[in-house]
Amino acid sequence: MDVTRSGEQISAQIAKMGVVEGLDKGNFSIVSGQNFQIKNDGVQPVSLQVQLAGMEEGTFIETTFEIGWNPEIVRVIKATSLSGINLKWGY
Repeated sequence: MDVTRSGEQISAQIAKMGVVEGLDKGNFSIVSGQNFQIKNDGVQPVSLQVQLAGMEEGTFIETTFEIGWNPEIVRVIKATSLSGINLKWGY
């Protein structure tokens, strides 16, 4: 398995995948604490605030997620009131 320059594991293959749910109620993270990538299955890009794998706890950055798989390695997606977004997580 490859790693980023900051030591986070990465892989071009997604072996586990699920639906990002509940962003209108709170932040999203995988229960196991696993870092993940985001797939935008919507019809347009979406801007979200996320905590990347190497960022300090509680620190978020806003970035745009294009349609399809995105390269960012994410730990947490911040809650949002955006509606109609269709996101999957994978690692």
